Amino acid sequence: MSPDSEYITSTLEEYFERRAELLRDIDYKIVRKAWFTLSHLLLNESGTIADMGCDDGIMTFCMAALAPNIRFVGIDKSKRQINKAKELYEDKVHNLEFINADISTPFAKEGTYDAVINSYILHEVFSASRYSEKIVKDTLNNHFKMLKDGGTLFIRDFARPPPEEYVLLEMPDISSNADTLSEMSETDLLLWFSEHARPRQDAGCGGFFLEELPPRFPRTRLFRLPYKWAYEFLMRKDDREKWDKQLPLEYTFFTEREFRKELRGLGARVQYSAPYWDEDLIEDRFEGSFRMYNNEGKPLGYPPTSYIAVALKMKERQSLLIGERRPSRTEDSSIRITAMRNENNGEITDVISRDFTPSEILPYHVNDEGRLKVYLHDGIPRGVANTVPRNGENIDGKRWSGHMTEALSVDSKIIAEMTPNDIKDTVKFARDFIGLKPRNNALLVHGPDYYPAPDYIDERIKTYFLDVERSAKPVKPKNMVNKTERFNAKGEVREFDAQQVLNAIAVGLLPNARLELQILSLFEHLNIKPESWTHKDINVQTQKINKRAETKGLLEKIHEKDSRFKEVKGTTGQLRTVHSIFVEEGQSHGSTTGLSSDNMDFVVSDEKTINTAVVIPLTKGLKDDLHAGILVDYLPVPQRHEGNGLTMHAPSFNIPPEITNLKQMKRFIADKFSLKPENVIKLGESYFSHIGLTQHRIYPFAVAAPPQAFGPSKTEFIPFHQYRLLWSSLSKDTHFMVVLARAYQMLSNDIKNDYKMRVKEIVQERFSGKVADWSIPMTYAPPPGKNADAKVKTLEIDKTATALNKEKLEAATKKADLESHNQGNRENMPKQDSKAPAAQPAKHDERIANPTLASKTMKKLTGGHTPFHQKTMEQKKEDETKSLSDNTPPQAQQETVEQATAPKLETDTQLSDDFKEMDEIARVVEKTHPLDLHDPKPEKW
Repeated sequence: MSPDSEYITSTLEEYFERRAELLRDIDYKIVRKAWFTLSHLLLNESGTIADMGCDDGIMTFCMAALAPNIRFVGIDKSKRQINKAKELYEDKVHNLEFINADISTPFAKEGTYDAVINSYILHEVFSASRYSEKIVKDTLNNHFKMLKDGGTLFIRDFARPPPEEYVLLEMPDISSNADTLSEMSETDLLLWFSEHARPRQDAGCGGFFLEELPPRFPRTRLFRLPYKWAYEFLMRKDDREKWDKQLPLEYTFFTEREFRKELRGLGARVQYSAPYWDEDLIEDRFEGSFRMYNNEGKPLGYPPTSYIAVALKMKERQSLLIGERRPSRTEDSSIRITAMRNENNGEITDVISRDFTPSEILPYHVNDEGRLKVYLHDGIPRGVANTVPRNGENIDGKRWSGHMTEALSVDSKIIAEMTPNDIKDTVKFARDFIGLKPRNNALLVHGPDYYPAPDYIDERIKTYFLDVERSAKPVKPKNMVNKTERFNAKGEVREFDAQQVLNAIAVGLLPNARLELQILSLFEHLNIKPESWTHKDINVQTQKINKRAETKGLLEKIHEKDSRFKEVKGTTGQLRTVHSIFVEEGQSHGSTTGLSSDNMDFVVSDEKTINTAVVIPLTKGLKDDLHAGILVDYLPVPQRHEGNGLTMHAPSFNIPPEITNLKQMKRFIADKFSLKPENVIKLGESYFSHIGLTQHRIYPFAVAAPPQAFGPSKTEFIPFHQYRLLWSSLSKDTHFMVVLARAYQMLSNDIKNDYKMRVKEIVQERFSGKVADWSIPMTYAPPPGKNADAKVKTLEIDKTATALNKEKLEAATKKADLESHNQGNRENMPKQDSKAPAAQPAKHDERIANPTLASKTMKKLTGGHTPFHQKTMEQKKEDETKSLSDNTPPQAQQETVEQATAPKLETDTQLSDDFKEMDEIARVVEKTHPLDLHDPKPEKW
């Protein structure tokens, strides 16, 4: 590790330690709520954020601890709560202040704040004003005026279900234990609530309509009531301790559409809005508690647990919304459709292409605090996000303004014309195309390549990284590819904290999974540890894996020449191009008006919906090692660019139009694998496969089950650790890489305990200087919170187990290493030299240990610093607490931990066999070459 890397690591570790110390006694739920809120605010450093209705200040304090370079101001009208907040938190951090004020009034000057947060507070304003929508509108107007130009208004609250709609609520028929609210059954509580809701109304005017219908099934009760009040009840039924305090509150007042309308009326760009489903809350409070149907008896999904809106304050006649308006009369189209025939099986598929292929540039620098900063094109027009609905529902309800944040895009021909490793060429390129200056004679570095859709989009998007000097101010984009000249919105190139971008992708604000992979690869390349706030434990019965993929054979096949796909005349009709006029709207003199319009092309399928689920199967072998399932196919686009279309990918399923919610989607996926919905795991938020060409959305999932549960499918399994080591060699499918990367983060506790990771530490040296190190991070910084102590114990256990096994492991692998090397020498040496001097192995060892290899040596992967989710870890924490009680002597505590959690030791023979397998794979990979600046030109069709 270089001195710079050591400084970066120590600096970040100090930040993580300081953060963990500040938040160690605070419930992880509150810390995560603070993180979730901040993840929607992509702000520059040194900004000021107002947290409206901060109550006792605990969440405001959490945000201040998580973002020490931003100033936070907590505001609440309760003097008692503000005094409490000041006493508890103001002296603990340097960037926190509390103010006593009524948030519904204009208490601050216009243009004071960079962001205003309204987290679960607007419904309190609504209820305190005797349920006045006007007061809420006035409050939003006041908050909007307090924002600086370009500032962000964040809203998290409850959205009213469609008005005047009724639903059927089916609940278990359980008797109450007593007449008190805390002891009532949920059905009796619903009856009570229907008579006492809205107590601030005049006497006798509260409550809502509720009728009981004959039950459909034994031991259930069925009620008919307004959708609004069903939602109000479901969101509060489990908070019995706060019931009396919450009873006067009415949670819902605006529908999602009304929220957007009010914000746009203020002149805001509603950058993002969406219903949000908290999976843990659903698991705890919804599952098994009720079923809900519409008035005709059709099952409904679980209602959202909150609503999110992110709005930007824009000036007069600036771009607020870009969307499809009407079909264009012109016939010009930049998209071509070509039919490709697989000569081996006769199948024909349509492939789309454009006159150019974009490459993406990610300029970056690492600041003095060790934080990775990247420069992105912010606000680039992407009207395809708002096309007219054609085929398929917007299942998760996400909406964007049509302004996206992406890596900088240039035509690949520009880079192809550059001289490799030429400093002057790099400086000229940076000046003319990105407006930034390379740092210390840095060169453009070729990172990973991505196929957005290797089955039908003829694009191989190459990624390039460039270390640049910091630019304090945003710069105008220069010579970007695929830009729209007529729109007012051009966007700007500005600095982002790389971790904040990953967080924004994790919460769904940025629907760009390719950018997620690019940034993760950069973290790994620079040896900087990213953070992860997602974790799940999976409990899968271990069984023998009969359908294990032969990795060595796949690697050999992938480098063979294969040209089975040939162009044929005509098209199959699977895809069609749409040429439409898109309109850019803004505000002028207090009303919304069209600012500009432009013709845009995109692709649709009349046979499939816009929604596809990509699902990675997960299972465990007899050694308790995690495996991920793959399918192997030949696809046309990789063949054109690499001469071989062999592609590993995850199973994917186009979602039929009758699937309209996430609950139905999970059941649909479970049925595909003959599993239960509980086996289906959501892997983060949905994203666009290629927002420049199609409205196609990807929903990432995993299914976890024993190997035999996957039946006679074509799915084959590969150990998880091999995926990371062979990242650039095995997969050409971006969606597969996304689900794999997200599974690494979410399931890293299962992966880090796999002893084969430690085998890989030794084998990885085979790859140094042979392939580029564009993989994904293995370890992630854990989130802070009340579980921090348990997390430290987990890490210590892993370190202890590693130390216990280290000598045995190294002995086995060293023996296998020597045998493999000697075998390789025997194969490569002429017969007359078979009795070579014994010094040859030592020379080989010296070469491997040489730190001056052309390609950066991949860092060793030790025990994973991984987060764990409070709900899924409650039992584990309980068990650890019992076994590590204060009454146990320190030495006894350590022995107990080691005995309880150390992984099973494998025999020397088993370890040696595992090493030999990895060594054979390494030999195949050594035949490949590092990524160069220029690749061979793709074949012509």
